[in-house]
Order: sequence, then structure tokens, then C-alpha cells
Amino acid sequence: MLHGAHFVHTFGRQYSLSKTYHIVVPHIMGFGDNTDRVFDTEECVKELADYIKSLKKKVMLVGFSLGAQLAFKLVSEYSELFESAIIISPWLIKEEPVLSEIAKLNKKQLKQLKNKFICGVIGTMNGLPPKACKQFVLQMQNVKEETVHNVVYNGITIDSVPAFANIKIPVIAVCGEKEQDEVIGSIKKMAEINENCRFEIWDKAGHNIPPLFAKKLNELICQTAV
Repeated sequence: MLHGAHFVHTFGRQYSLSKTYHIVVPHIMGFGDNTDRVFDTEECVKELADYIKSLKKKVMLVGFSLGAQLAFKLVSEYSELFESAIIISPWLIKEEPVLSEIAKLNKKQLKQLKNKFICGVIGTMNGLPPKACKQFVLQMQNVKEETVHNVVYNGITIDSVPAFANIKIPVIAVCGEKEQDEVIGSIKKMAEINENCRFEIWDKAGHNIPPLFAKKLNELICQTAV
């Protein structure tokens, strides 16, 4: 499971699936326990691929937001490592001025998260239990502004990863009806260019599927993992 930017516990409400499945949640370069480094797309993808190779078996990949973009690139360039993938809320259609606007918003969000009180409130609102919330607050103090910039300008787009059109594994692309047009357009385009990919747009959902639509997502994961 590849988490979103900042929130290494993006899939906290999916952890209950560990009763049935072996769940691995690596902390993406630049976040969580990996904040001593600055996020770099190519290096991050290679490290994730090398780690998955070390497991000596194919896995199911689930990614959200930043993690979804990385998942898109991983399944495209290392499809032999995966049984299937669920890619949630990927942003793969990117143009200016939206890129600059998102970079500005993310920089502002990072400043807010450096405030320990505000960070704690946000962690609690995202459903983190007390121990995980305290960990989240401490980790966010070390996230670098360069990482936040690199995450936005990560270079992962529909056009930059043409290999996706040819992969044979089943992929489900999901987003909420309230998300940005670019995200909705991304999952539609994924299904358009690859016959093994289908998309779902969930009613009433925004950029919040793992925590707020956990029951539906958990059911989808279980159905896909069979």
C-alpha cells in the first residue's frame, strides 16, 4: 500500500485487513520515517521495485494520491512484480497553471502541519489513533519543503509513462465524483488506453476514499485480491 503525501497512515482504516492479508506500507521517500531524505521520483520508484522484488512473490498494489501516481509508474515499468492494482485518485493529467497552484497550496499545507497543535488536530480528523497521531506530528516536523515541491513536479503523467497502455495485469482506477477534473480525467484516460483497466467514480466521495469510504474500499480490495 502506497500512501499519500504526508500521511503515511493513509490506509489506517485498511489495516484491519491484516487479519487476512500480509500488508506492507513502506514510508515513501521524504515522509514518515524517511524524512531524512528528499523525494526523488526515479530513485523512489526504483527502491520500491527493488523492495518488492525482494519479497520473491507477486503482490497486489494499492496506491492513493501520490502513492497512486507511483503505483501507476510501478505497474507500467515493473508489471512482472504484480498480480493486480487498485489506483486511487491519481493525478496524471498536469498542466500549468494548475501545477503552480497545487505547489503553492501544498507549501501552505506544509507550513500548517509544522504547527504541532494544528498537525495533531488534522491527524485526529483523519482518524489516526493517539499513538499514530503523535508519531505523525513528530514526523511532519522533518518533512522538507523541497520534498513537497518535488512531489508536485514528479513528472508522472499519462504521456510520460506510455508503457501503461500495454500492461496485462488487471487494474482498477478509482476516484470520487467531487475530485478535480484532472483526477477524474486521469482514471478515464487510464481505462481508455488499456483494456485491462476499468474505472469507478464513487458517489459523494472527494479526495478522501481510504479513510471515509473504508468499508467500500476494503470490500473492493478483498474482491480484487481473490
